[in-house]
Amino acid sequence: MAKQTAPRILITGSPGSGKSTLMARLIEDVQARRIAGLSTPEVRRGRNRVGFKMIDLATGAEEVLASTSGKGPTVAKYHVNVEGIDEMVRRIEASIDAAHFIFVDEIGKMELFSSSFEKFIEHVFTLDKPVIAVVHRNLVSRYGNKGKVFVLRRDNFEEVRQSILAELRRAT
Repeated sequence: MAKQTAPRILITGSPGSGKSTLMARLIEDVQARRIAGLSTPEVRRGRNRVGFKMIDLATGAEEVLASTSGKGPTVAKYHVNVEGIDEMVRRIEASIDAAHFIFVDEIGKMELFSSSFEKFIEHVFTLDKPVIAVVHRNLVSRYGNKGKVFVLRRDNFEEVRQSILAELRRAT
């Protein structure tokens, strides 16, 4: 009997649909296992979003992803820290072999300014490990063939979470 291929879970949805929250919950759900990857939470100053940071899920190391006060290519009002993305990719690659799960929040326009991030994503999808990734809604056509796409809305959070957990259970 052939070994089952590890699941590829792609989460997309409109802004504010809960994609990053879902990713955080899924990470909690598999916390007994080793994980690799990154999260990209907002950076706020008071009520204002001033950027995004990247956190290496295996080590907790952080880099600036983008900020209103930085330098580099722009997406909306944010300047993307391409060198920081490259550094984060190097860190994450060092933890991939030991990981049981790979989480990527998110595959988006900012992250793809880095060619090393783009190569990293292509590589991750070739590994025999479960991959759970948030994909910006404008990039689903580019990455949707890499795995099963779940469209998150505010009203289907728990349904999508349970469906993803079922996919992960079948593979482990």
